[in-house]
Parts: sequence; structure tokens; C-alpha cells
Amino acid sequence: MYCEICGRPIEGEPIPIEVDKAVLYVCKSCAARYGKRVSPQLQQAVQKKTPPRPKSATPRLQSLDVDLVENFGEVIKRARENLGLSREALAAMLGIKEAVLRRIESGQLQPDLALAKKLEKTLGVKLLINIAEEGATSGSGRIDRGLTLGEVAEIRDSDEK
Repeated sequence: MYCEICGRPIEGEPIPIEVDKAVLYVCKSCAARYGKRVSPQLQQAVQKKTPPRPKSATPRLQSLDVDLVENFGEVIKRARENLGLSREALAAMLGIKEAVLRRIESGQLQPDLALAKKLEKTLGVKLLINIAEEGATSGSGRIDRGLTLGEVAEIRDSDEK
């Protein structure tokens, strides 16, 4: 479990404290600095409620070496229609809400890695591409990624001389 104030992993048991009428589970160092310890009565009431949900372990596409195809929403919609599925039916198959699928098809929402893989398998389409495949390579085999901030600074320095 992670401290809800500093974000570091909590060693041992988390300490419930009250900060602005909200109960937070924190590490020992944050418990000493912020808020006040929760009274035993309030702590029992809080423990009866569900514990705080851990942060999602689903990796985001940007943190990996894969990305979605440019027109992923159109690809998903076309494949769904070709299979004769309604949005509601496909959403039920994927275990998501129909509104989420509608936003994905319109391009307003990018699916996470797990959902993108489910969509690929269910619809039989390719949505994920390797980032290395996406970029154009120059003659030296390097990926043409545009200028970096450091390269811009070097260009300016050379122009001023």
C-alpha cells in the first residue's frame, strides 16, 4: 500500500489520520507531520467501509513501447459494424459501459493496454503498433523523431555566434 500523502510505499501497517474531515492512510513520517490520528470509534467505522482502492496496475500505452493506430476509433467502429454487433453487445462482451465504447469509437477516449488487446482479439483488428515501427527511419537507421529541446538550444547557440 502507498501513502496517500507522499506516495511512498508504506512499511508495516498504514496509519489512518484525519485531514480536513477526510480519513487518509499514511506512512509514519506523514502521520507525524499532517493531520491528527483518527479516534478509535472513527477508525472502526472507517474499517467497516471498503479500504481505499490501490492505484490501477493497468499500464498506460504511453509508458510502453506501443501506441494506438492513428484512427483507432474508426477501425473499431467499422469492425464492430462488419461483425453485425451493436455497441451495447460489444460493450457487454468487453465488460465495459456502452458510453465508454461510444467515446472510444469517437476518438474522445483512448483505451488502456488491456482493453486495446481485448478489442483486437474480439474484433480481429490491429490497434497496437510498436513505436519503433511507427516512426520513419533515416538512412543511418535512426528513428526520425524531430528536434529535442537540447538540439534547439544548440541551434540557437550556433546562430548567435
